Amino acid sequence: MIQQFSRSESVENMIISGLNDSVGLYTVPTDIQKDIAKSWLQMLGPSFQNKNFQQLSLGQQRMVMVARAMVKHPPLLILDEPTIELDDENSRLFIDMVKAIAAEKQMAIMYVSHRAEEDLQPDKVFELIKTENGFTGKVRVPEDI
Repeated sequence: MIQQFSRSESVENMIISGLNDSVGLYTVPTDIQKDIAKSWLQMLGPSFQNKNFQQLSLGQQRMVMVARAMVKHPPLLILDEPTIELDDENSRLFIDMVKAIAAEKQMAIMYVSHRAEEDLQPDKVFELIKTENGFTGKVRVPEDI
C-alpha cells in the first residue's frame, strides 16, 4: 500500500488521509483534521516533523501507517509481520510505539509475527503447531510463555 502514495506527500497529509480512507488528499484539510494529525506527529517524535513520507526509513513509514490507521480510533488494530525487513533498532522503535498505543487506547491489537518480540508483553499468544495433518493452534498466557 505504501507504494500507492505520492512521493511528495507530507507525513501530516498521510495521517490526515486516514480520516478519509483515501490514498492522498482530495480536499483541503480542516483545522480539526490538522490538530488530530499534529497530536500523532507529537507521539511519533520530532524526526517526523515537516518531512515527506518517502524521505522516511521503512521503519518510520510503517509507524506513520499505524498512526494513519489509528486516527479513527478503531476497536481492533491488526499488524501482520510489521517488523519484517526492519533492523533491530527500527523493530524496537516500532514495538515501543505499539506498546504506547496499547497503554493509552481502549482497543485490541492483533500482532502476527514469526519471531518472538522480546519487548512485547501480550495478554495471550496463539501458537500454530505443525502436525502430520496440518496445523493445530494453542492459546497461551504469559505464564506459559
